[in-house]
Amino acid sequence: MKYNQLLLTGLVLISCPLFASEIYKCSVDAQVTFQDFPCEEAYDYGMDEFATFDGWKYGMNILAFKKQAKERQLAVNVGPSFIYGKYNEKHINSNPDARTYSYRATVAGESANISLFFTRQSQALYQVNVTFIVNGLPLEEKKYFYVSLVNHLSSKYGQYIEAKDYPINVNPLSKVFLNNLVGTEKVWGSNSDSVISLTGNAPSIIAYKLDYKFIPLLNKSIKETTQAIMTHTDKNFSVGAAIL
Repeated sequence: MKYNQLLLTGLVLISCPLFASEIYKCSVDAQVTFQDFPCEEAYDYGMDEFATFDGWKYGMNILAFKKQAKERQLAVNVGPSFIYGKYNEKHINSNPDARTYSYRATVAGESANISLFFTRQSQALYQVNVTFIVNGLPLEEKKYFYVSLVNHLSSKYGQYIEAKDYPINVNPLSKVFLNNLVGTEKVWGSNSDSVISLTGNAPSIIAYKLDYKFIPLLNKSIKETTQAIMTHTDKNFSVGAAIL
């Protein structure tokens, strides 16, 4: 009987649309269960060779992130909003479906908002966004901070490429306006799995945006999110079709 149940479980897992994601074999109350998200104590601290901003590593799962956030007493907020100014364990665990977590920090004397993005099913870190708030700085100090960021990133990741070109159908005046408004984008590691970009370098800019992406996991996030949407839509349609 147990063999038939295990066989049936295996067939269900194979036929399930989520089988493309990793399946975790977990023990809950002395019973073995299969699930598409990490087990309760399955801490994965990510890939040592791919550290991002503030020591976070690509591939680390949400469990490991929350554990480190508790150890560091980070004021982590769920999603992109900033509600709490100190660590709140109840809040950080308030939404099991959350895949974006944010906190604030001071970097080189400047305020920064940091957001971490995790894949939908496998819950692995694939992207970190850092927004440096510089609207209150004098122009010369703002320029110096930007140059310092570029020099630091270049010393760590090598030569960058710079994206300056706008679509050919944009008139010259619009190009000048866009350049002054949003600045240009410098990209490190464009031909690698780990891509870092910095947007800013404009006189009127109010924030510099630093972005870390791990392309294989970014693609996995897109795939898992698409699959989840398809599964949810198909399920709703199947239920709703009965009244058509």
